[in-house]
Amino acid sequence: MNARTALSCIAVTALASLALAVPAHADDTPSLSSKQPYVAPSPSDIGAYSPAPDGYAPVATESVARHGSRGLSSYKYDALLHRVAATAQAENGFLTPEIGREFSANLDAITAANVENGYGMLTGQGAAQHRGIGARAAQRNAQLFADAAKTGGRVVAETSGEPRATESGENFLAGFGMPGVALEPRPDLLYFHEVQNPDGTDKAVGSPERARAQAYEDYIARQTGAGGTIAAALQYIESRPRSVTAADDLLSGIFTPRFIAAIGTDAAHVWYDTADGTKGGGVTCAPGADRTADPDACGDPKKSIKTPVDAAMALYNLDIIAADMHDEDVAPHEFDFTQYFAGRSADAEWFAYLLDAEDFYEKGPSLAGHDETYSIAEPLLDDFFATIDDRVAGGDVVATFRFAHAETIIPFAALLRLPGSTVAAPDDPAPASDADVYDSATNPWRGSQVTPMAANVQWDVVARTGIDPATGAAYTPLVRMLYNEREIAFAAGCRAVAAGSNWVKETELKRCLTGAAASESPLIAAATPGPAGTPASSPSPMPAVTTTSAAQGAGTPVVPATGTLAATGAPSPLGPASLATLLLLAGTATLVLRRRRRRIE
Repeated sequence: MNARTALSCIAVTALASLALAVPAHADDTPSLSSKQPYVAPSPSDIGAYSPAPDGYAPVATESVARHGSRGLSSYKYDALLHRVAATAQAENGFLTPEIGREFSANLDAITAANVENGYGMLTGQGAAQHRGIGARAAQRNAQLFADAAKTGGRVVAETSGEPRATESGENFLAGFGMPGVALEPRPDLLYFHEVQNPDGTDKAVGSPERARAQAYEDYIARQTGAGGTIAAALQYIESRPRSVTAADDLLSGIFTPRFIAAIGTDAAHVWYDTADGTKGGGVTCAPGADRTADPDACGDPKKSIKTPVDAAMALYNLDIIAADMHDEDVAPHEFDFTQYFAGRSADAEWFAYLLDAEDFYEKGPSLAGHDETYSIAEPLLDDFFATIDDRVAGGDVVATFRFAHAETIIPFAALLRLPGSTVAAPDDPAPASDADVYDSATNPWRGSQVTPMAANVQWDVVARTGIDPATGAAYTPLVRMLYNEREIAFAAGCRAVAAGSNWVKETELKRCLTGAAASESPLIAAATPGPAGTPASSPSPMPAVTTTSAAQGAGTPVVPATGTLAATGAPSPLGPASLATLLLLAGTATLVLRRRRRRIE
């Protein structure tokens, strides 16, 4: 497809792709921690999007998204449970021979399905998720892209460089109406949590991104090592009596009490992710896998099952990833792990809590008084603002789409203080009660809500021409946010342009999210609509106001991190946006898609 015909396909593709993503309501789906499949917005969610204030027209949109549903990230949980099953078979440890055969057959099937699809790769379900998100982005911003087609506007697409993130971007662009476009690798911006990039290279020595990644890795190593507060918290959580009883309850439907009691008691009942299941054993790879083509099909010798809780969590991890593999759960490798959780929904919820705890501490709001787990996302926030500034200064990039990981979304959500990511846990190195740790009974953080598969944060930007009489400079652009395609308010303390509105001035966002100085009022006056088809009148000058942060709920609120952005100057006026939606739908518009030159952070 050439660039001239690219945008002409967007509307048709969008309308077709929307039919692929009929939404299920979030309340109808169980909590599956961070493996929760994406729940598309309902018609009422989309219908609730608020229009821009009078006189403003769309000038840009941008987003960051997690990859869509995937299979197992590596040969790990299935490998370990294969070892457990072999021992149980040898010791008559299954409740019945039939249960043992079926359990082993399920393990064989999910392994075969992942070998065929590729460990860690996007599943059919994940591809459909991003095609739908792309289609809806095109439909929501139809006017913006119609105008861009007439003025030579550009779209930028970026990826962490991890194959599943790139696959997600490719499917998004297909749904958007521009398939076959290469994404620009940006591990500096979208894979900021590791020194090593997805392609195996390291971040450049002496670079800011290398320093940030190394500092984060060092912090997590200290906190999760001996004497670390996070290590103590996770140990306390896993040792809670409910963890033990939930594990015993789940395993009791498969194994004999004697076998469950033996787990962890001797070397024969501790299993490592190695060729022979022993500590120090050789590397093991999934049967039938080509390790040169799929290195993730091989195991990690450091992973092990040492307790009944470990065994139960491995089984739970297979069950929740199965929810993301519907298209792969077909003959000749059909599997069913939900049967083991039938009547045990409370146990499943507890296992979700155990998984959530690790993500919460290592990537999310984490410990009170610390921001190391989410301040690492500040360059991404800076990039969101820089993208807006470039556009209002006369740049031609009308859309920037970024594709990354839970390790990107979780800290970004905490940095933005999105719903559920506002409360930290006590910084207690010796927890003695449930009040001393992350507790799902009192803390709103849930992996299924913060970072489901294909989770995304989208900002839409509108602007108006002319000079704001309140500032004597060009009007400040306004921004509104969608979280998983639902419109939400920005964090407490970010004052909207008017009561009941979710649109916020960019200067106000910089003030409340980064600590930058803001000299103008966050408000705009109520505009007076002009005759039909004409712009609204300019707002009247507004006096400066002072805003204060509101409380963020029970527990310890996350303290907003102070970013490095300086207050922006007056943006250059933009030309009036054309109302050309009908041209877009008719397929007559064009767009030039080029990759933006990589910005060095």
